[in-house]
Amino acid sequence: MKRIVITGMGVVSPLACEKGTFWEKILNGESGVGDLTKLEPSTYKGVTRAAEVDLEKDYKNTELLEHFKPYGKAVTYAAAAIDMGLKDAGFEKFTKKNNYGVILGTTNGNQDIVERIVDQWNLEMKHEDLSSEAAKTLTYFRPVELSASIAKYYNLGGTNMVIPTACAAGNYAIGTAYSMIREGRSSLIIAGGADPFTRSCYTVFYRLGAMSKDNCKPFDQNRNGMIVGEGAAVLVLEELEHALARGAKIYGEIKGYGLACDAYDPTAPDPEGSGATLSMNNAIKSSNIDRENITYVSAHGTGTKANDSHEVNAMRNVFGEEIDSLYVNGIKSMLGHCMGAASALEAVTATLSLHHQKVPRNRNTEKIDEAFNTHFHIQPSSEIENKVDHVLSNSFAFGGNICSVIFSKYDSK
Repeated sequence: MKRIVITGMGVVSPLACEKGTFWEKILNGESGVGDLTKLEPSTYKGVTRAAEVDLEKDYKNTELLEHFKPYGKAVTYAAAAIDMGLKDAGFEKFTKKNNYGVILGTTNGNQDIVERIVDQWNLEMKHEDLSSEAAKTLTYFRPVELSASIAKYYNLGGTNMVIPTACAAGNYAIGTAYSMIREGRSSLIIAGGADPFTRSCYTVFYRLGAMSKDNCKPFDQNRNGMIVGEGAAVLVLEELEHALARGAKIYGEIKGYGLACDAYDPTAPDPEGSGATLSMNNAIKSSNIDRENITYVSAHGTGTKANDSHEVNAMRNVFGEEIDSLYVNGIKSMLGHCMGAASALEAVTATLSLHHQKVPRNRNTEKIDEAFNTHFHIQPSSEIENKVDHVLSNSFAFGGNICSVIFSKYDSK
């Protein structure tokens, strides 16, 4: 059976746009959440917290930034993350077409281009009066540009796919890439997610009443909502023999994944956690590992009342009484909810945790909600440092889309 390993990572996040700095800040429990600057704060009546990216400040490949500027932020973020991920894996930009692939997940895609058109262009202008560059930009709003434009730039001639399963899309992309490599369709696929900060996204969560006025507090007694974020992250996934043949550095391994759907409501999760339960059980079964060997759960952990409650119910269904000895980590407290990039950023964090044998701590979570009637651990104990073997990463999305992935420590045996 083919094994799929992780040989490179790239990160564009509110904390940092470089893997090493990102990991250092995650371990330190630093926050990328601040005051809203990319929209007019007065519009949102006191809900003015956001987790924003400053790519131009933190990322120095100006040639790449200039090339992707017309495509919008989602494509630019993804391209920068892939640039860093490929270099981390020991590659430069490929000069010839190959059978390597790219699969990216997203929630909003290139919605920022649509907003730019609506804000800046006269929609009654005749087509022949548009400049050729402006006319071309009109076509860049299509979600497929997220993978197609990147494939063209990097000469990736294999699988090319965008998965729009909202906030679980990053994990869907990683799981799909894992399956395709395992089936022998490709030896290497870049997989992850990307989403920019947009007015439409921020406004939707504002109108839903889902956003916190201060901070994201996953599973906390006093949690009061999520924080909208943005970013991108990718993993370079490679068939083990292909990686070994070129002497690649191996950070970790993917053992399996599970998919499910609540089939319950367009926005609300099933309170009983039916989909999340099925997804986690499917991931554990496909990985052929015992659930008691999972070191910790990288939770979806949005900090909303409904989502955290349903995730805890699902974990209780899966782990039973063992939930009380389980460590549960939620990094959205530091990154905000980066939509389609969220689970991809959590995948990078899980992989770095396995590679460095260190466990991120929770921020802003002081006391677990008493309504959960459980006492899982919200801060890592010294006992699990240097004993990180398997991480179960959950991602949930509107429409009930759910994906759980098992990331494992690489063992050469």
